[in-house]
Amino acid sequence: MKVSLTNLTKSAPKADLFVIGYFKGEKDLTALRKIDPVFAKAAEAAIAKKIFSGKAGEVFSSFQTGYRQASETALLGLGGKKDLKVASLRKAVGSVVALASGKKAAKVRVFLDSFLTDTVSAEQAAGIFTEISFLASYRFDKYKTQKKNEPAKTPASIELVTEQKEAVKEMRSVMVRSGKISAAVLLARDLNNEPGNIMNPPRLAQEAKKIAAEKKLSCQVFGLAELKKMGMNGILAVNQGSPTPPVLIALEYGIEHKDKGTVCLIGKGVTFDTGGISIKPSKSMEEMKYDKSGAIAVIATMALAAELKLPLHIVGLAPCVENNVANDPQRPGDIIKMFNGKTVEVMNTDAEGRLILADALSYAAKYEPQAILDAATLTGMCHHTFGDKTSGILGNDQKLIDGIVKAGEKTGERCWQLPLWEEYGECIKSHHSDLKNVGDGYAGTITATMFLKEFVPAKTPWVHLDIAGVANITQNRFDCPKGATGYGVRLFAEILSNWGPESFSKAE
Repeated sequence: MKVSLTNLTKSAPKADLFVIGYFKGEKDLTALRKIDPVFAKAAEAAIAKKIFSGKAGEVFSSFQTGYRQASETALLGLGGKKDLKVASLRKAVGSVVALASGKKAAKVRVFLDSFLTDTVSAEQAAGIFTEISFLASYRFDKYKTQKKNEPAKTPASIELVTEQKEAVKEMRSVMVRSGKISAAVLLARDLNNEPGNIMNPPRLAQEAKKIAAEKKLSCQVFGLAELKKMGMNGILAVNQGSPTPPVLIALEYGIEHKDKGTVCLIGKGVTFDTGGISIKPSKSMEEMKYDKSGAIAVIATMALAAELKLPLHIVGLAPCVENNVANDPQRPGDIIKMFNGKTVEVMNTDAEGRLILADALSYAAKYEPQAILDAATLTGMCHHTFGDKTSGILGNDQKLIDGIVKAGEKTGERCWQLPLWEEYGECIKSHHSDLKNVGDGYAGTITATMFLKEFVPAKTPWVHLDIAGVANITQNRFDCPKGATGYGVRLFAEILSNWGPESFSKAE
């Protein structure tokens, strides 16, 4: 798909569909009359007869149009003007893509100015149109051999037109950035939608190397022998039931900016999770290919950092395993000596993500980071609590948490804070080792994060994102079909793009 921006003109090439936004109760149709007086007359009649009111998502269209630049013109209801915020504009753009797809319109033209309000600027709208046009048009169908019964293809091009000539340069700049971010989200979706028999740890390492070569990132992959030598026993224990070897992927960007400090991103990469001996129910187990979402968000973000040329030193760590039950899997009751020397009793082999993250968190000390951000599909409890609407956020630095929550509101990848009180730490103390990998069955998201906290380098600001509910969706959404969402890429891009000493509290 191509998304572009031009000035509104009467001599543009013909499009299949021209879309204009309409706010409920809007009286002034001067702009519509100027663009298409024939269609404006029909629309006024439909509004007067209450055939069309302009409620969000409602459509009035006609092929009887004086606007010769398109075969069909459509009014898209936006609801009340005071109600159109960034979040609702995203949904409106999703409606534009869905409308075009339903009408099989390959070339779509949109009057951008008709979507603006006092709270949504032209630059914001241009960026959102670019972002959601790409995300809503995404399909993962590489394994389909017959596509006769599939939904209509998405548009090949969306051209935004505006009368705000003085703002075109700024709007195009925003659109370029939004296009790069969207491409990274789609990369994450592609990698994550791959099934477990294809995207195992070694294959994900190959993809990371390929991306690193394209984006000129430093990439190091630690295989089975190296992990044994390093003492990465959390990673090794989780993977010991699989014939497929584990890896730890380490990506590095912007080493020339190291004097300004380092940010470390860490993502859980369980390419498939059976639960191990504590095996999961068979229902919906196919979704466990998405247990690699954190690692993939980190890999895609590292690629995006290079595209955006961020003035920041960033290290991305992705511990990748397959939690299987073949060969000699770890057992409930096993005790592991972790990378940082602490011992852990495995009470449940399905609480595996925290074990591999723990080793990676400890290893991050090597880079002396200013801060660590980790993302993981860590707990079903988080999914049960928040559904697919927000991730859980916890950590040891309130300033950093507040910044990420704010970034989430801006990008649409929301986060909601949960407490990390020391009292919860009692739940993960073990009789036979330093720690156990699960609590008492309650507050699971919190106790899992308390476990991770035990492995965070001393005096390091750290935030954990539990993305279990938002990493994939089971029904089509306005900006994403069923499957991987690419959650975390836009959020990380926003926080890293605005990184500075004010982003976190200085460790004492």
